[in-house]
Amino acid sequence: MRFTKCVRVFFAILPLVLLASCGGSGSSSTPPSGQTANVFTVATDAPLPSVVSCDITVTGVGLFNSDTNTLETVYTGSDPIDFAQLSGLHQLMQLNAVPTGNYTYAVVNIANPVIGYINVPGGGAAPTVQTVDGTLSMNSVQVNFATPFELNNADLVGLRMDFDLRQSLATDMNGNITGSVNPVFHMQLLNATDSQVSIDDFLAGFVGLENNGAFQVQGPHGRLWTVQTSNSTIFDDPDMSMNSYTTTTTLAISGQLDPVTMDIDASEVQVVSTDGFYLGGLLTYVNPSTGPATSADIYVRDELPSINGLVPGDIETLALNGSEIYRIGNINLPLTTLLFNNSALAAGQRVGIGGAINTSSGTPQLTVHRVVLRRQGQAGTLAGNVTITNGNNGSFQLTDEWTAGILLPQPLTVLTTNATNFINLSGLSALQGAPTTTDLRVVGFVLIDPQTGSPVLVARSVEELTSD
Repeated sequence: MRFTKCVRVFFAILPLVLLASCGGSGSSSTPPSGQTANVFTVATDAPLPSVVSCDITVTGVGLFNSDTNTLETVYTGSDPIDFAQLSGLHQLMQLNAVPTGNYTYAVVNIANPVIGYINVPGGGAAPTVQTVDGTLSMNSVQVNFATPFELNNADLVGLRMDFDLRQSLATDMNGNITGSVNPVFHMQLLNATDSQVSIDDFLAGFVGLENNGAFQVQGPHGRLWTVQTSNSTIFDDPDMSMNSYTTTTTLAISGQLDPVTMDIDASEVQVVSTDGFYLGGLLTYVNPSTGPATSADIYVRDELPSINGLVPGDIETLALNGSEIYRIGNINLPLTTLLFNNSALAAGQRVGIGGAINTSSGTPQLTVHRVVLRRQGQAGTLAGNVTITNGNNGSFQLTDEWTAGILLPQPLTVLTTNATNFINLSGLSALQGAPTTTDLRVVGFVLIDPQTGSPVLVARSVEELTSD
């Protein structure tokens, strides 16, 4: 039996794994035994300064089975995917069954690139976003796996697709985007338990409670998913239990797909809206810059549901009055309101906005009820100034070359703790004496340092980026 379910990638904010089909037949063949394995998709990208969006329509992804000499389709779609949102984060896209066998490469079919970048005019003026229609050098890309991957009966594996913005988007001698796109993908098949195919910030609407700590949600394109929780699951809002969720509750879920049940085993559950409407994106301007904010500009990356007049890719100004609920996603402590509130907003923060939408006047009017600070990935090179207090508690500075880098301080101070996960590094001490050419990606929260009044990045993970 073969099944195809499609889940759209929502924010540009995360590494995700994606599946696509070859531009031809996308044929499928089942071995005589009828044995199948399951493949799910997630996606990610590599950085490029000031680029806030890179929408590319992925029309198909396929995996080549060398045992049957067929290309197995694992993804088909017509919606654009914004790869610039994904830096160090993972988003669930699709789950498919494919025949068992030896898989040696993937093929990705793409179309219609549109690139958006931030323009900061200076003089305290609000930033704007400009777009460029891209031109593809090729519409189909074959990516060979470093080693063949054997899929056995009832396996669950993740296909991780990394779209390399830095190598793919051409720039002129002054570093300006030209619009030429020479697509470069890095792809891996990985076991479902591998951290590189975990699920970050899967947005879905609450449907109803099930038994034994489980609930059902509806993701993009109408697919229903069961979410399993446990005593170790972090709920970001301690004032809201699962019993208080309604069909107007929008959730962001992190975790992993269960290899047996195919349910989402949740490590974290965020409430991002209780009003049935959600905007996600990047703060580009806060007014006033210090003290309680009365308004903030957000570069819209996502909205649920789609509303005429609110278009992803636009900058919208939101009115604030201090009555909003402020939370930090993935942290279930009430003290988060002391760390993040309407006096601690900054350009460059990734946020989710929940509220009530009114379209009766013909122009959408959003009353903000909830502002959730969300994880984001920033990448660049080590700028030095490594300080170790004890263990992995300390800080270093990053020459930030990623999306929000143009909005954040340069260099950007990164704070680390003993809970920070170091990837391809033995710990914070590994950065002492490391060259300033060391490529790093940091995933965490941008918060205001109360001592300096400047934004800092509190790291959940620090990864040294290595070439494939």
